Amino acid sequence: MPPETTYLAFGACVAAVGIALIVVHVRSHRKHQADDELSESDHQFFDHQYARRMQTSALTVTLGALIGLCGYLQVFEDSPVFATVYVIGLLLLAMWLILLAVSDAIATRVYASKLDRKNRAVKKSLQDALAEVREAHGLDAQN
Repeated sequence: MPPETTYLAFGACVAAVGIALIVVHVRSHRKHQADDELSESDHQFFDHQYARRMQTSALTVTLGALIGLCGYLQVFEDSPVFATVYVIGLLLLAMWLILLAVSDAIATRVYASKLDRKNRAVKKSLQDALAEVREAHGLDAQN
C-alpha cells in the first residue's frame, strides 16, 4: 500500500471518529435541552460540556484531515524542514486534544461529585426526618 493511501486511510479513520462524536454530542445536547426537570445550573453545566466536547470533536476531524493530507503534499518531499514542522504541529494538536479531553473529564468529575454531595445531604435529611417521625410515633427503628 502506498504511503499516500496509508495517511489518507488513517486520517479518514480519525476524522470519522470525530464526526461520530459530533453526532453523539448533538443528540445528547438536544436530550438535555428538552429535559425540563434539570435545574438552571444543570443546564449551564451541560451547555458548557457541549461546547467543550464539540471543540474537541471538531479538532479531531481537523487532525484527521491534516493527517490525510500528509501523503499528498508535494512540499513534504521537497522540504524536510516543512515536513518536520508539519508533524510537530500535528503532535501539538494531538496534545491539545488530550488536554481538552482531560479538562472535560475533570469538569465532569467535579460536577458529579457536587451532585453526589447534594444527594447525600438530601438522603441524610430524609433519614433524620424519618427517625423523628418514628420517634414521635413510638415506632422501633427496626420495623
